[in-house]
Amino acid sequence: MRTWFALGIVLALLASSTHRVQAQPQASYPCSVVLRATMKEIPNAQGVALITKVRKPYAESATSPVRERQSVGIYADWLPSPSVFGEYDRYEGFAQVPGEISWRFTMHPVKENTPSWFGGTPWVGKFDEISQELPLITRVEVRLSNTGTQELGPVVLQNTLQACGSS
Repeated sequence: MRTWFALGIVLALLASSTHRVQAQPQASYPCSVVLRATMKEIPNAQGVALITKVRKPYAESATSPVRERQSVGIYADWLPSPSVFGEYDRYEGFAQVPGEISWRFTMHPVKENTPSWFGGTPWVGKFDEISQELPLITRVEVRLSNTGTQELGPVVLQNTLQACGSS
């Protein structure tokens, strides 16, 4: 009898401490979101993130089976040189499902034929190896980065995928 009583208490404690994880609403593909500046020092800086599904072959062979992945591509414009903010030498794209997983990828400056006399440079990058569906709480960011230390700096542009919800 004591054994059953003890077992009942253990089961009751486990049941009360178990959290039911509610499924997050998922993004609809393809979608795009505007990335907005987080710093007053760069009022013109904005960007856009394209979130889409891509079908990628496993090998270069024409008969290779394909796998589906999610892709995050970013175009960011009117960005000053990263060194303006300190010990940074590039920008990186960063996508994260808060508290769960994140992905970071290098962004590259775009050489313009006729640069703006006002300043600012466009930067682009993409990452297309995301195997999980992206929930609407996913944050997409452009962040400062130091290639020597591999440390990410502050967020420069950001938004969530809330606008990617199915209508």
